[in-house]
Amino acid sequence: MIVSTLLKTESKYSAADYLAAALLCAGAAGYSFGTEGTDGPGNSTFGIVILIISLLCDALVPNIQKRIMTDGLSAAALMVNTNAVGFSVLLLVMTLSGMLTATVTAAIERPELLIYLFSVGICLGMAVLAYTRLIQSSGPVIAVATATLRKVVTVLLSYVLFPKPLLPIHAFSGLLVLAGVFLSTFLNKR
Repeated sequence: MIVSTLLKTESKYSAADYLAAALLCAGAAGYSFGTEGTDGPGNSTFGIVILIISLLCDALVPNIQKRIMTDGLSAAALMVNTNAVGFSVLLLVMTLSGMLTATVTAAIERPELLIYLFSVGICLGMAVLAYTRLIQSSGPVIAVATATLRKVVTVLLSYVLFPKPLLPIHAFSGLLVLAGVFLSTFLNKR
C-alpha cells in the first residue's frame, strides 16, 4: 500500500486500510517464529534478508505492472513480455553456467521431462495471466493481499498434510490474518 501510494497507482488509503494490511502481514510473518530450520537458528539472518527482498519485489512488481497496463498494454501482452525477458535471462545464465547442456542431455535421455515441463509451463502461464488480470481489474494492493492470503493458506495446509507442532504464536498469527481479512472485508462493504 505504501509503494502504491508513492507510485500513485492507487488512491489514498485510510488508517483502517493500513491496519488491515499490517494485521495480514504480521499474521503471515508470525508463522516463521518458533521453528528452526534443519540447519539451526544460524540461517535466520540470511532468511530474513531474502524475505525482505521478496517483500520489496512483491510490493514493486504489481505496482509497476499496473502502471504499464494503465499506459495501454494488455494483461496478456504484459505476461508475454515479462516471460520473454525472464526466459532470456534464464537462457543466458544456464548457458554461462553450463547447465544448459546438462538440461538438454537430461531431456534427451528422459523425454517425459518435456511433458512435465510443458505441463508446469502451461499451469504457470495461466497463473501469471490470472494474476496480471487481477492487478489490472482490482489493483496491485488487492493482488498482493490475495497472494499473501494464498501463502498463508499454503502454510496452513502444510500443518494439515505434514503434521508439526502448532505453537501458540502460530494460532495467534492465524487470528491476526483473520482479523485483517475481516477488517478489509468490512471496509470494502462500506
